[in-house]
Amino acid sequence: MIAGHRGAAALAPENTLAGIRLAATTAATGIEIDTQLSADGIPVVFHDESVKRCTNGSGNVSSMTLTQLQSLDAGSWFDPRFAAQTIPSLEQAMQQCLASDLILNLELKIHHTPESIPLVNAVAALVERIHFPADKLILSSFEIAALEQCQRVLPDVRRGYICEDWSANQLDTLQPLDLFSVHMDHHILTPAIATSIKAANLQLQIWTMNDPIQKQRFADMGVDVIITDCPDQF
Repeated sequence: MIAGHRGAAALAPENTLAGIRLAATTAATGIEIDTQLSADGIPVVFHDESVKRCTNGSGNVSSMTLTQLQSLDAGSWFDPRFAAQTIPSLEQAMQQCLASDLILNLELKIHHTPESIPLVNAVAALVERIHFPADKLILSSFEIAALEQCQRVLPDVRRGYICEDWSANQLDTLQPLDLFSVHMDHHILTPAIATSIKAANLQLQIWTMNDPIQKQRFADMGVDVIITDCPDQF
């Protein structure tokens, strides 16, 4: 399976509704996007702690209200054709995923560990309010505290652990989380690591792999999902 990274980050500004819509026109069956809280406690779709790189504004996402965030141009930095793109609320992004029939891999973007519980609780409230289907959702994070809270408040939603390094006892450490998947930086994946993850009955996803020539090599290792900026090339 192919999942568009941050929507379809090579085709449209990352983490925008345009990117989600474009991903749906490619080989992608799902997308990966990031969420964090605005100053007024609303989950929004954005990766960085600061808005500077991907908008015409400045300041941290957590210090701005949803109204302030959505007043920013989140598309022109990528291409002037996307000047109308704003920072989506997570609800807008989820509704677009439903309309486009995409599986949503939602990364809980934790910049500071104390953000974990408030973010997960806000996401859980939204999932329950709009009745987002559990079989269309994976909640993923680097942050163990966030995944533990997901396990408490959304036990029926699949959980994925994101990692960019791996240790020999990693699976033992993760076992209490009752994970669905491991989402690994493709640069560190080896056949031995892949075998151990698959033997633990976990789905294996890799990020961010943009070379379609390597697709078969990773498939042969047992990779289930390739997260890519370029879903159109697969």
